[in-house]
Amino acid sequence: MGGRTDTSNLLGLDALRRALHGTRVDVSRVLTEYGPNALLAAALVVVYAALFWVLSRFAQALLRRLVRRGALRTEAQSTAGQVLRIVLRLTLLMVILVSVTALFPPVSDWGGPVFRAYLLLLVLYVGWGALGHVLQVQARSWKLDASLQLLLGNLTRTLWGLLGVYLVSAQFGINLVPILGGLGVVGLAVGFAAQDILANLISGVTLLLDRPFRIGDWIRTESYEGQVASLTLRTTRVRTRDGEYVSIPNKDVAGAVVENLSLGGQLRVHVNLYLTYGESTDRAREALLGVLPAFPEVLTDPAPQVLVEELEESRVRLLLRFWVDAEHVAGYPVLRMKVLEAGTEALRAAGLRVPYARMQVQLRPLPPEAQGNDAAG
Repeated sequence: MGGRTDTSNLLGLDALRRALHGTRVDVSRVLTEYGPNALLAAALVVVYAALFWVLSRFAQALLRRLVRRGALRTEAQSTAGQVLRIVLRLTLLMVILVSVTALFPPVSDWGGPVFRAYLLLLVLYVGWGALGHVLQVQARSWKLDASLQLLLGNLTRTLWGLLGVYLVSAQFGINLVPILGGLGVVGLAVGFAAQDILANLISGVTLLLDRPFRIGDWIRTESYEGQVASLTLRTTRVRTRDGEYVSIPNKDVAGAVVENLSLGGQLRVHVNLYLTYGESTDRAREALLGVLPAFPEVLTDPAPQVLVEELEESRVRLLLRFWVDAEHVAGYPVLRMKVLEAGTEALRAAGLRVPYARMQVQLRPLPPEAQGNDAAG
């Protein structure tokens, strides 16, 4: 028989030992070569973080002192504090990266690109603040509504961010043009997989440009009625009359019939009431019109009207219609219910019969001949 089977070799234990030994040797070499520098880098990070904390507290105290002395307005303190925090954080990150990369030979040449990227980020941040102020001034001068201001701000922010990514990448020798070409091919595949998202984005731009409604308008769709709270590139957010916030996909809003209750200013409200046949419609009209002065929301011009809308099988359907201002559109459903209740009570108080759903069954006695046939059977 042959020699004994090498169990360790069969189970791969020898290969595992060799791999662990090689890994231990590599780790030991790296620690020997870069260990002291790594400890020094960690110490520098702690020192710089402590220095950043001290400078941040000093800057905040300086801002509060300027506000107390009147050299800086209170409303500008938060903006100045935010700017200082961002600048200090960028500076801290730059100092840490430059110091740490200088300790490790493989990345020691990154100090220059990191510093240039830091300067670019500062310029982009300051430039975005100035550009945002210019956009706000121009939006007010062009009298753009909130939805178009949102579109303009989102597009500008996206373009500014892409410019920043391109400039910062160029400092590290990264050419984004071939990457963008490859992303174009990938984008086609992603576009087919995300058709609903793209449809919502396109519909959002269409709604922002077409402006069938604005922020704050009361609208009615097939399924919802409420006030437009916000309009993004993906959804239209509506606050219903029950206080619920509903996010409707833009493609559903753009492809549906949308009634704008606020755009026309005044809104006409319809209230249906019913009268029994034989009652006087003139007396009903007088009683119903006499109810409306108790509701200050109802306008006297245009004048309210009471009309016969339809003659049904067992009742006369009256239509009471009146107008309310745009500021009362939010509460018109409650107003309509109150007028309906008051109108019904006014008709009864005037002695007019108000019909209600009922079924009348009338039993007639059988004729004598039918009774005789029934008894014979």
